[in-house]
Amino acid sequence: MKSISLLAAISMLMTAASFVTASDHLDAPNLSGDGQADVNDLYAFQAPENSGNSVFIMTVNPFAGSMSPTDFGTDVSYQFQIDNTGDAIADLTYEATFSGSGNQGFTFREVGGSTLATGNTGANLSTSNGGTVHAGVFDDPFFFDLVGFQNGFNFTGEDTFAGAEVSAIIFELPSLELGGPNIGVWARTLRDGVQIDRAGRPAINTALIADDRKQDFNEGSPNTDFDTFGAEVNAAIAGLSNQENADALTPILLPDVLTFDTSSSAGFLNGRGLADDVMDAELNLLSAGAVTGDGVDGNDVPFSSVFPYLGVAAVPEPTGLVPVCLLAFGVITRRRRDAKAC
Repeated sequence: MKSISLLAAISMLMTAASFVTASDHLDAPNLSGDGQADVNDLYAFQAPENSGNSVFIMTVNPFAGSMSPTDFGTDVSYQFQIDNTGDAIADLTYEATFSGSGNQGFTFREVGGSTLATGNTGANLSTSNGGTVHAGVFDDPFFFDLVGFQNGFNFTGEDTFAGAEVSAIIFELPSLELGGPNIGVWARTLRDGVQIDRAGRPAINTALIADDRKQDFNEGSPNTDFDTFGAEVNAAIAGLSNQENADALTPILLPDVLTFDTSSSAGFLNGRGLADDVMDAELNLLSAGAVTGDGVDGNDVPFSSVFPYLGVAAVPEPTGLVPVCLLAFGVITRRRRDAKAC
């Protein structure tokens, strides 16, 4: 009975989020209908064929071509923020901005420094600091049985995100450029200088922050996370497991920064690799072992060992926003059907 009650409590808490939230997709009301500014996932890992390089990936536009456009926002700044002093304040910021539509113009620069690359989406661009950057539409690398999760943990092992696409920015550079092997990373989007969204580790806002506080979280800064949201996160974890687990995890999960030792190829919680089953890991941690997995062990489209690493997207549907009232399950079902027909 105890495990059933715990599963019910987890289900009630975590499905209270918006209709298609998972990892960080559409995790706050202000992001509904604003996929271009919605940070879905952040990845940071050692380059598989060059241990001296680090790779950072930010995905936006959840369900690109259906619930979001396929273009990047021309009024949005996409930033990788990197802390190399351990204070959860960015010491380095790499920014991508876009112009036009379709084959968009693309500028990548270090904020406060020089322009690193200019070109167009869909191509690998060499950067002036010895790296490579690419922006375009790819298969969504996130994998999870969201339908089973929302159905009381009756997992079927079917990837809800199979066939889904995202817009992604992939950046690889020599790790020596980052100012130290132990760094913290988060992604954020800004419009007219105002922060719209941010994400470090997967599902922190989705799973642990109350609905009426999610926008506040997205607009906040990691260095104030513990003071502002620590008690709330602690209570949420205690409700999912026990107080001892909550006290141990809260200072690990806050601030919401993806910690990464660039000298190590180990995966999550050291950075986040594309193949890391982060939802299994986090459900296991948050539930103190009551939930061990969803049966989805990998992505539907293979990843590559070479840049830009993500799986190739299917031919995208015409861009454009679907009305917000569209049910997520309808989108998911249709995209699955389309994918199977290919």
